[in-house]
Amino acid sequence: MKRRNLMLLMLLVFSGTFFMQSCVKEDNSTYTVFHAWTDPAVTAPADGATITISGTTVDLTWATTNADGDAVVADVYFGTDLKPTLFKAAHNALKLTVTVEKGLTYYWKVVMKDKNGVTSTSPVWSFSIYDPINAFVGNYTVDEPAEGWTYDVSFVRLTSSTLQIGNGAGTYDGWWASWPAVFTLDLTNNTYSMPKQDFGGGYAGEESGTIDPATGTIVGNYTIWQTKAGVTSVIEEGVHTYTKK
Repeated sequence: MKRRNLMLLMLLVFSGTFFMQSCVKEDNSTYTVFHAWTDPAVTAPADGATITISGTTVDLTWATTNADGDAVVADVYFGTDLKPTLFKAAHNALKLTVTVEKGLTYYWKVVMKDKNGVTSTSPVWSFSIYDPINAFVGNYTVDEPAEGWTYDVSFVRLTSSTLQIGNGAGTYDGWWASWPAVFTLDLTNNTYSMPKQDFGGGYAGEESGTIDPATGTIVGNYTIWQTKAGVTSVIEEGVHTYTKK
């Protein structure tokens, strides 16, 4: 009797297992594939390029694609630091116009975002703005025939049209006794001028002449005044020839 009951129990177990298996449906779920933006590639200005501009702006352009046709969402980082900070968030085009200054180097990168928030990041690119005044920046020997001697000065850039002689930081400190003269350059007519400038201690100076962008040479006439007891008089006149080292 026990043997018969055991056989019936086993038959019930096998039948239940078959029934359970026959009720399981195969999972036919499908997956949706979303595509991120391709890594941005620079188109202009070329990475590392030095460019000439006529105004004060530059168009940054880059290329990237999205297979899903997502709307453009770009965070643009831009500035003069090697690690540029966020300049424009959620920009909706592959082009951005930025304001720049001649003589400076700029760094930028782009982070693209798809509709699911997945990002694609470019490397940091750079470009420099050509500035003709830079041809005159540096160390010079000054010939002063009126006094029969020569000495050294340095030119530093103040703006895209002005130079200052000397920065008070070393050997090349200034124009005659460390006076920080400021020259304004006319890069169209290749001339320069320094209107009468007070150097302190009762002295003042004036200078103007020509510049040569090819060699950086500067040649001009100068006048120095001294004021004593309320009387101002010319104490020196002559020619300065600045030759770049």
